[in-house]
Amino acid sequence: MIVTKQWLNEWIDISAIETDKIAIALSAIGLEVDGVNKIRIPHNVVVGQVVSCEKHPNADKLNVTQVNVGTSIQQIVCGAKNVAAGQMVAVALIGAELPNGIKIKKAKLRDVESCGMICSSTELGLPKINDGIMILDESIGTLVIGKELCEYPLINDDVIDIGLTPNRGDCQSIYGVARDLSVFFDLEVKVLGQKEEEENQPGVGRVLHINGSEALSGSYMYKVFDNTAIQVPLLVELRLGFAGIENGCLLGKLIDYATFVSGVLLRAYNHECFGAKNDKAKIVISKDENGLDAIFGYDKKLAICGIAQDEACRANAGDERIIIEANYTHPDIIATRSANKKLSADKHLYRSSRGSEPNLAFGLGYFFKMLSKKSTIMVYADAQQVIQVFEEKMINVHQSELTEMIGEEIPKNQIIKILKKLGFGVNFAFEQDVINIKVPQFRHDILNTQDICEEIVRIVGIDNITSKPFIFAEKLKVNLPYLNFKKRQLFRHKAVAVGFFETLHFVFDDAQKLKTLNLSTLDETLDVANPITSELNTLRSSLIPNILKATSQNIKFGKKRVPLFEVGSVFDVNRVESTKIAFVFSGEDGIAEVTNHGKPLEIDFFAFAKKIQSIIGAFELVADKGTNGLCSPYESARVIIAGVDAGYIARVNAAIEKEFDLLRTYICEFDFNALPQNRKIAKEYSKFPSTSRDLSLMVSSSMQYGVLEAFIKTIAPKELVKFSAIDRFVHESFGENVSLTLKLQFQSLEKTLEEEEIAKTIESILEKIKEKFGITIR
Repeated sequence: MIVTKQWLNEWIDISAIETDKIAIALSAIGLEVDGVNKIRIPHNVVVGQVVSCEKHPNADKLNVTQVNVGTSIQQIVCGAKNVAAGQMVAVALIGAELPNGIKIKKAKLRDVESCGMICSSTELGLPKINDGIMILDESIGTLVIGKELCEYPLINDDVIDIGLTPNRGDCQSIYGVARDLSVFFDLEVKVLGQKEEEENQPGVGRVLHINGSEALSGSYMYKVFDNTAIQVPLLVELRLGFAGIENGCLLGKLIDYATFVSGVLLRAYNHECFGAKNDKAKIVISKDENGLDAIFGYDKKLAICGIAQDEACRANAGDERIIIEANYTHPDIIATRSANKKLSADKHLYRSSRGSEPNLAFGLGYFFKMLSKKSTIMVYADAQQVIQVFEEKMINVHQSELTEMIGEEIPKNQIIKILKKLGFGVNFAFEQDVINIKVPQFRHDILNTQDICEEIVRIVGIDNITSKPFIFAEKLKVNLPYLNFKKRQLFRHKAVAVGFFETLHFVFDDAQKLKTLNLSTLDETLDVANPITSELNTLRSSLIPNILKATSQNIKFGKKRVPLFEVGSVFDVNRVESTKIAFVFSGEDGIAEVTNHGKPLEIDFFAFAKKIQSIIGAFELVADKGTNGLCSPYESARVIIAGVDAGYIARVNAAIEKEFDLLRTYICEFDFNALPQNRKIAKEYSKFPSTSRDLSLMVSSSMQYGVLEAFIKTIAPKELVKFSAIDRFVHESFGENVSLTLKLQFQSLEKTLEEEEIAKTIESILEKIKEKFGITIR
């Protein structure tokens, strides 16, 4: 947001306050100043009048002018196309040194003597306003021939660059910034004077009729004028240049200027878009297919309020009858209803989605005041309007509550004065110690007591609040947040110890991509209203997609082994937040070394699962056909921890590997709360040796190992301390069976087990397995 000292001075009297103090004040009240640029036109640059202008005898593109500079008439050769007799111009006299380093000297141009230079705006350090010389007018002050331009304060201004936060839409205007600054310096904001000439003009009802439906979300006000000639004052051109606002239309420049000053959204329509030249214009305002207010003429949609306007109906300085619209819609309505609609928008959307000025009459009044300065127009009296009554937001605050938040009691009268000058309605109930605060419509960011407290503190000044010693009373540190932090730290350290690298990403993702991968997405009513980019337009439901992108980038950089993990928040369809931990391993399982002859094997399912087990502890796998579009249906399993489904582990689907240019890649993602964080419990261990036996069984090929494993656990004697599958062998002679080899480990706490005891135990286990499943020994 660009403001200048002289621009602000039109609304509050800060002429006696130094610019540096103004910048400090702006930063103190939350309008952070990014920089100050002091514009000073050099000496020996004066107001001149072009007495005559003739073609150069030896050059087609040059003119020879006689310019009155007050003390004399100087001959100056000028190459600007727009120079003409009678103009008031900026003349750099001999001896002047311009901001670009040019020193003005007497010279001959194509054998014609030139004693000075007629300057453009950029040559004087001002913004570019045209492709020729700068033509002066009395918007910068009374023009006196021969007077130095450095004596005109309106163009020797101090430009202040403010870094606005998105919630401060009320300060997207000169008036809004002045309103905030007036509170800090305890100044009165000037009131826009009312024009009385319109009283004798024909009423706007003769040329305009408005038809607004009852379901509208915004407010609208219209005025009409007949145009003979539109001109833009030089000061307006320069200030638009300071603000970086470009518009090739003279009417458009005045519209942009009035919007920038007042904060009111203004649009200009050609009368013929709503009716024949001599007929009454008929404007219809109703909802469009997206639930947004739209302007219709001849049953054709011409504009979406606060978002876009059809270029064909946009008025220009050559139109004879022009309709000016001021509109306001609550920014939340604009943001939510336009989100993800891919609407073509213009510069209005930036303002309307952050909050514009709802005082429509103020914006229209300021526009016509500026238009009338140099233009020849006839304004129709009064205005036509469709105004929505917005529900007033009330916040009741106890002064004791404010004192507790601030840490110091602010006098009641000071609180009331600050809030009233900021535009709040205030009613103080002394007997109840309660302040009843009515939030102004232009402050949509004020929602609760904390926001009211912030308004008071930023005006009082944080440095003006008495510092107090911090009272420290140690409390029990072991609480749920601490335990969650330690758990997170534990698994992060374990992952790094196993060889994974941590990665971090935004909590946002691409909604369309999530749907393609069969991952859940937010309910549309709960989706992100104002996404930062089109590719980060929803909250993520999985950590894996972003990690895969990071993996792909590492592989493209030449990495052959990419192990990554992330711990972070994800969101379900109802926007409920939870924490997950995800791992991705792509490429080679190890590093190239002598033992593998420089050719390490690629990662496989069991090698990946072993690494994950080293991090999260023991788990069981249950066959799965693929939880989502990321998983291969051939290598995918659910992960069971202590009987709880904690997540999944899988190879990445071949199509996804190809899309991301990945090597062989495995992924897993777990609910972080399902991971165990138990204390280490010391258990008695046997001092007697253990004995293991291998047992090969003929098992049906359709049988899942998990079923057999669960049954053995139920019948196993206490001496069977551990068992696991170590081999699966298939041969055509086995028919529909396979050979499954189990390793059984026996150990007793009381004695060394004899061979006869072990054989008897194995025999008992085999009998029960055969009885249950018909499984025999191979």
